[in-house]
Amino acid sequence: MDPRAHHPTVQNKSTSIYGFDVSRYVSGGSAGDGSAHDAAVHALTHGGMYPIDHAVDALGLYDRAALAVFQRHPQLEITALQSDCPQATLQLYVNTLGRLHIRPVSQSPVRYDEADTTTMVGYVAAAPALLAEIDAAHTALLALEATAQAEIKASLDGVHARGELPAVLEEVIDHIEHVESVCFFVRDRFFALIERYVNLIDDKRNKGFLSALRDKPYDTWDADEVLVVAALHALFLSGRSVRFEEFNGIQLSAHRFLQRLREIGDAYSAAGCGLDVPPELDLFERARTVRQQTFRAVGQPYLRYRWIYGMNFQKSERVLPSMESTESPDAWWQEFKEDYVQLVGDEQPPSEHVGMSLLAHACLSRDVAGVPCGLGSDAVNGWLEYLMEKCVASATRATGADYGMSSSLRNIRQLVTYDEKALSDVIHAMTPASFFTCFVSDRLIPRMGADDAAMIASSVQKRMMFNRWHFIPGNLERPLISAKRHWYYPPLIPDIAIHADMHRAAHNKARVKYSVRSPGPDMSRPALTIAGERFRGFYDVRVVRMEGDEFTTDDVLRVRRRTLWLEAVYVALTAYLMSPGSKQLQVTGFQVGQYLDLGAPKDPDAEQTPIGYRPAEPVRLAEGWAS
Repeated sequence: MDPRAHHPTVQNKSTSIYGFDVSRYVSGGSAGDGSAHDAAVHALTHGGMYPIDHAVDALGLYDRAALAVFQRHPQLEITALQSDCPQATLQLYVNTLGRLHIRPVSQSPVRYDEADTTTMVGYVAAAPALLAEIDAAHTALLALEATAQAEIKASLDGVHARGELPAVLEEVIDHIEHVESVCFFVRDRFFALIERYVNLIDDKRNKGFLSALRDKPYDTWDADEVLVVAALHALFLSGRSVRFEEFNGIQLSAHRFLQRLREIGDAYSAAGCGLDVPPELDLFERARTVRQQTFRAVGQPYLRYRWIYGMNFQKSERVLPSMESTESPDAWWQEFKEDYVQLVGDEQPPSEHVGMSLLAHACLSRDVAGVPCGLGSDAVNGWLEYLMEKCVASATRATGADYGMSSSLRNIRQLVTYDEKALSDVIHAMTPASFFTCFVSDRLIPRMGADDAAMIASSVQKRMMFNRWHFIPGNLERPLISAKRHWYYPPLIPDIAIHADMHRAAHNKARVKYSVRSPGPDMSRPALTIAGERFRGFYDVRVVRMEGDEFTTDDVLRVRRRTLWLEAVYVALTAYLMSPGSKQLQVTGFQVGQYLDLGAPKDPDAEQTPIGYRPAEPVRLAEGWAS
C-alpha cells in the first residue's frame, strides 16, 4: 500500500476508539514471516506512514526494550502463525488504535476498551538469553522512569502542601474540556477526550478519571494519577492547552515527559530566545519559564510550528531556525503590482508590509465610498474581499495545493465595545453563520466535475465557519465565557499535517489528506486589538492536498507569508470600524457554495481566465474615506 495514496471513505467493521481502525495498515509489506525487527518497525510505523522517531514514543517500556533488542539481533525471525512456531515466547500485535505490543505469549493481549480488537503480526521464538537481554533493557528503562516519577511527585507534593492542589485539578479539568482532541497512553491504559471516547472527564454515562480525583485523598493517589495531573498542569503552564496534544497517540511516561519539556526549552534557547531554563528549577517553575520563552518570538528569525499526524492526533511542536523560504523575495510585487499601480497610483515597489498596508487602505476607501468592485470571482462583493480571495488564491498556487481557504467574522464592528459584559454577550450570541470562509480551488471542477467540487467547497466552508465559532470565545477572559458555551482555545502557531483525513468524517469527505494552517495574527506580530480586546486566531490561511506529496516547511513559510498579507486587511478594517462616524462594513460575500476555481477552460482556444471569475471593470479612484 502506497502510504501517500488517498484514503477512501471506509466503513470499518471492527470498532476503534478513534473511530477508524488503524490496525488495517499493518497488513502486507514486512508483516508476517521474515525479520522480527522489520515486522515490528512496519507495524509500529503503520506501514511506513508514521515517522519512526515519533512512532517509538508510542511504545510501552517493555515493547521499547524488546524493539531495541530486535534491532541488535537482525537475524531474529518472526512467524505469522503460532502453529508454525511452537517454541514461540513473544507475540507481536497491534490494536485498533495502531499501538504495537511486543509481549510474552503467556500474557493475554492488552485491550483498551471492551470493543477493542487486536491484529496479530506474528510470533518470535526468543531464546532465554535474548529474553534476559530484553528484561535487562526493560529494568534500565524502569529505573529511569522511577527517577523521573519521584521528581514529578516531589513537585506535586509541594502544590499539595501549599493547599493549591484542588484548584490545580479544577484548572486541568477545565483546560481539557477546551482542547479539541486529547488522547494518550499511560503504561497500558488509554486516557482520552476525543469525538468517540471520553474517560478523562465525566461524560453522560461515566465519571472521568480526573473528576474522580476530586473525592480521593491525595495521599492515596497512585503513580498514574500523580503523573497525569502533574504533567497536564505543567504542559499547560509551558504553552497553554495545545501542549496537551504533544502526547496524543503516544505514551505519557514520566521520563519522556520531562525529556520533552527539556527539548522544547532547549529548542527555544538554541533558536535565540535569550532565556535559558535552569534544570534546578522546580518542575512547574521550569514550565512557566518555557512559557516565558514563547513570548520572545516577536521579531525573532525563528518560527514555532506544529507537526500533526492525523492517524492518532499527535501534535508535536518544532522550531524552524530560519523563516527564509525558497520563494522569490518579490513574490508580493509580482502578485499585486497591477492592483497596486491602479489603486495606489505608484509604480515603484514598496516594502511588502508597507505595500500591502497601502493597498488594503486603498481598497477600504472604495468599500467605504460604495464603489462597486468588478474584480475577483462571483463570491466577492467588495474590494477587501477581493484582496482576501487573492491572498488565498496566491497561497493555493504557491504551494501546489488542491484548494485553500481563509475564515473569519463577517461583522467585526459588533466587537467594537469597551464593555466586557457587552462583548461577552455579543460573542455568545454568535452562530456559525456569523462567520465566512473564502474558498479557492485549483482545477477541482475540470478534475472532479462541478457536483463533487461544489460538495467539497461547501463542506469545507461550513466546517471552517463552525471551527471559527468555536475559537472566538477562547480570546475572552475565562470568567466571561459561559459554562454552557462549547469552545476551544484558538490556534496560535502554524501547523503542518499528514494523513489528516482519518477519524473525522468532515476531513474524509473533503479529502483533507495533507494540510498547512497559518493562523493570524502571526505570533511574530502583535495581537489584533479591537476596542482594547486582544484577539488571536481571528483569521487564517489554510491549504490542502488531497493526494501526492506531503507539504514541506517551505510550504508552511509560503502560507504564513500570505497570513502576514492578510494582517494588513484586518488591521485597516478594524482601525476604521473603531473610528468616529465609521460606516457599517461587513463581509457579505463568500456565501456557502460560492467559490473561485483556478482551473482553465477546457477549450484551448478560449480566453484563459480562471473559472469563477467575472470580467474585470475599469478601476475608478473614489472620493470618500481616504487611505
